Amino acid sequence: MFRLRDAERGDRLQAMFALALLMIAMLVVWAATGHGRAVADTPNRAGLVVTFSDGYTVSKCVEFAETEISGAELLERIGLPVVSSGGSAMGAAVCKIGDEGCDNPNDCFCRCQGADCQYWAYYTLEDGQWKYSGVGASVRKIHAGDVDGWAWGAGKVGEGAAPQPRTFQEICPPLTTPPPPQPPPPTIEADAPPAVESPVVEATQTADPATSPQPSAGEPTSQPVVAQVLPAQAASEEAQPKTAEEEDEGSGFPAQLIVFAGLAVALTAAAVVLARRRARG
Repeated sequence: MFRLRDAERGDRLQAMFALALLMIAMLVVWAATGHGRAVADTPNRAGLVVTFSDGYTVSKCVEFAETEISGAELLERIGLPVVSSGGSAMGAAVCKIGDEGCDNPNDCFCRCQGADCQYWAYYTLEDGQWKYSGVGASVRKIHAGDVDGWAWGAGKVGEGAAPQPRTFQEICPPLTTPPPPQPPPPTIEADAPPAVESPVVEATQTADPATSPQPSAGEPTSQPVVAQVLPAQAASEEAQPKTAEEEDEGSGFPAQLIVFAGLAVALTAAAVVLARRRARG
């Protein structure tokens, strides 16, 4: 009884082991065919919105391969000229973007004197709403899916002009997967033209006066005409031997399926051998 139970347990373990190996082989084949690289090849993307004093707004989607970048790097990668002040514990301040702002990095708030305070206000998008950033752009860390905003206008610290509202989906639309390449259309071979029969050639035999009997009086002098038909010569092309690639295409079995089948057979045979060895022991 105990031996029977041990044998049953051994058979179950062997079956589970063979199934696990088969699943591993399937994953290896699936990864080798390139189906598991779509997610890894997707770049990181973040959005940026810049609104000038006249309402003109620039919004761009920035792709980056790094895990994270700073807000200052995100601003620099949109292609607009930027003037910023020196770094500090709170981060560097942005003095000028494009043609608007202060040219002197040592006087980044040249237009912020008294009640009339105009400067580049820095915002981050959180839950679909702009939120005034408490740190400078050089300190903030940007990850995939983040959106930053800049706006030039009147205001005070913590209550500057806000950029135009934009969502991440509006700035960075979903990436479309290119369709797989289509196989070339099959080549249709033209039918061979029908064989043309040779025309009938009529040959007239000339009688030799020395050997041919002379016709008697009253008989016609002309000799009978013998018609000779030449056999038609049909032009037939010899069949070209198929290459190994054409034979593989005609077989209808891709190489991946053949490899997978071979792995499955090998794993099954290994499981059977192990089961027999345990039964003998």
